[in-house]
Order: sequence, then C-alpha cells, then structure tokens
Amino acid sequence: MDQHFLVDLRVVDRMVEAAEVGGEDVVVDVGAGRGVIAERLAQKARMVYVVESDASLRPHLEALKARHGNVRIFIGNFITLKLPWYNKVVANPPFSILEPLIQRHLRNPVKMSLLTPLRFAQRLTENRDSLLKLKTSLSYDLTVVDVFDGDVFEPPYPGKAALVLFEPAEKSPADRLMLEFLSQRRSKARNAIRNIFWKTRSKREATKLVELSTLDENLLNKPVKRLLYSEAKAVHEFIRKTLDEKASDTNV
Repeated sequence: MDQHFLVDLRVVDRMVEAAEVGGEDVVVDVGAGRGVIAERLAQKARMVYVVESDASLRPHLEALKARHGNVRIFIGNFITLKLPWYNKVVANPPFSILEPLIQRHLRNPVKMSLLTPLRFAQRLTENRDSLLKLKTSLSYDLTVVDVFDGDVFEPPYPGKAALVLFEPAEKSPADRLMLEFLSQRRSKARNAIRNIFWKTRSKREATKLVELSTLDENLLNKPVKRLLYSEAKAVHEFIRKTLDEKASDTNV
C-alpha cells in the first residue's frame, strides 16, 4: 500500500479551510483511511462521501458514520467507482492514484484540496515540461498552499508533502477542444484532431485541415497517449490558431 495516513489535525484543518467547505457542499474524501479528514468535513459539509479501497478499514468508517448522519461510505477504487454528484474533493489520496484522480476531473473540474508529495506538486506548478501540467492547466489554476514534513503521516513519508489547491479555471474554446483531443488517448493524433473539428466542419473539411497543417507527420501518426509535452503544446497552438482564423473569416 502506498497510503500514508494523515495524523496531524492542524494539517486537516488547513486542508478543509483551503477548500472553503461550507454547509452547501458535497465533498469527497478519497483514500479516507480511518476517517480523520472526513470527521472534520462531516462537521462542516452538507454531505461527505468517504471512499476507501481497503475494506479492513470499514469499521473505522462505520463508526464515523454512526457519529454523523451526513456520511456515506464507498468501498472500492475511486478511479472506477461511480459516485453521486459532488462539488469538492478534500483528500490525502494514495499517491499512486494522484494522476488518474486529477485526470478524472479535467472535463468537469471541481474544487480540490489535495495532499501530494512535494515533487509531484512541483511537476504541476513549476516551469517544467510536463504533459500532466499541460493537461491540468487547461482546467485548473493551482496554488501550493503549504508544505509539510513527512512526519504528519503514519507511517512517516520519506520526503515533504504539499497541500495543493485546485481551483476550476475558465476554459477557452481552444482549451475545451484540447481536452476533447486528449481524451481520445488510443486514437492517432491526426484522427483525434479531425474528430474534434467535425462538430463545426464537414468531415472533408476537417480532414483537409489536418492534412494541410504544419504539424509534424510523426506527431500525427502517434497515439494521443504517447505524445510528448512539446507535441501536445503544438497541437494546442494549432487548435487555437484554427479557431482564431475561423472567427476572423466569420467577422469579415
């Protein structure tokens, strides 16, 4: 298991405060463990969904539910679970699911207050060529709220942890199309680009648009999931310029 249970209540309070949890919120605690974060959430939110993959921890969560009538328990893998509607995530998730957890929320972002390894937070927030950073920036504005030593966890984490606030960002039309493009992970890039333009152009026009583009042929033949950061940036820029040109033609 890669889960490090949070035991410092000051960190819990910081997480809940950063997410501005209030009486109208439905909040998910991913990797709820023994329910330390969920306990605080239940005191403030309208409803708390506690998600835990380790069924042996269920007694702790059932005790939490007995104390608070606004708690629902879900045992299973968060990435594959289907949950009712929620509008916030406040969690110390298993670090191995951080990337799929974020990707799950890119199309429909919700406010998230997450504990992550500091190195992971730096991948998302610093000036580094990271495909995950590009994807995340299409949907979120990120802030590293605080940094903690590894002894706030049990067992202690061998490094520093960061509290990262994910605020849903205003998406441009190019950003929305880019998210659609990236969601077609198994498709060749040329097909994925063509597909996103079919909504506003004929299939013939969309195909011609891609084939006459200056995008590298090697890029176009790659599956979307295999693209490098620089290649994904090139696709995003191509989408933006194509939309701008269409807007200019319409205004003439």
